[in-house]
Amino acid sequence: MPAQPSWYTRIPEILRQLDAEGSPPFLDRSAIEQLFGVGRRQAIRLMGVANGYQIGKTFLVDAQSLRRFLAGIEGTGAGVQARGRKQRVLTALNEVANHAAAQRVRIEIAPAALQGRVADLPRALELIEPGRLLIHYQGAEDLLSRIVELAASATNDFPAFRKRYEGRE
Repeated sequence: MPAQPSWYTRIPEILRQLDAEGSPPFLDRSAIEQLFGVGRRQAIRLMGVANGYQIGKTFLVDAQSLRRFLAGIEGTGAGVQARGRKQRVLTALNEVANHAAAQRVRIEIAPAALQGRVADLPRALELIEPGRLLIHYQGAEDLLSRIVELAASATNDFPAFRKRYEGRE
């Protein structure tokens, strides 16, 4: 499948600009360049496929003809597909950036904390009542280290952990 022009993702925006009050009834090459974000040659090609015509040395396209051309592209679903692809790429890039940011985080945990039992948990982890736990922390990394300490205490002595946090003490 050949690559689609980058402006396919912006068709709704281009149509809104064409429909805006005070928009000109005819557009020249430079207006098409600006509207579509393309270069000179691509603007001329666009004007040709949208039934543009030459008057003297000036190439013009009727705004209505341009709207019909863009509506035809939207009608095929190509614009929707291009926007969907762009959104998927942006989502994937965002996920990669989030993953990279998470990879840079260093959680400081004392080795002794990983060997701790429920009775050894710091005061920063306060059981309010069964089903309610209050965690005091100083920033995201500290919160994560507290959660790791809690998980380690559960791993090291699950019966005692269950007894305390299910209210069976």
